[in-house]
Amino acid sequence: MRTALVTTFHDTVNICFDSVLETMGTSVRDVVHGRLTNRGIPPSDISTRFDDMVEILYESFGGAARVIVYKTMVELYQQYSKNVDFTYQDSLKDHMALLRERVVTDHLVPKRVQRDDSSLSSGLLLIQSSKPGYRYH
Repeated sequence: MRTALVTTFHDTVNICFDSVLETMGTSVRDVVHGRLTNRGIPPSDISTRFDDMVEILYESFGGAARVIVYKTMVELYQQYSKNVDFTYQDSLKDHMALLRERVVTDHLVPKRVQRDDSSLSSGLLLIQSSKPGYRYH
């Protein structure tokens, strides 16, 4: 169960990050993904290398990087139905670690995850991808 929660958490971080970049436009998304990929962090590794990603964004974009990170954290907290109890100036790294710990400890699932009534007995989760109409177990 722990592994599934951690995997779902990482998938959710990646989806939230991509969602934030989409709101900033395709050119911003492409530049950010390009910069991260050039520095060895492909889009699929953003969640597992979140601290490295943040550092690269700060080196590349200065204070503007904090907007991306903050909006990602806000969206992530909303996915897990948690109150955003931090400000733009707070340590986002600490809040990321705290949320991850709460997800595992409290067995939290994001809004994008739905339980299929027929699979409740087997405990399978259906997870919505960011691509409409696509689901996987």
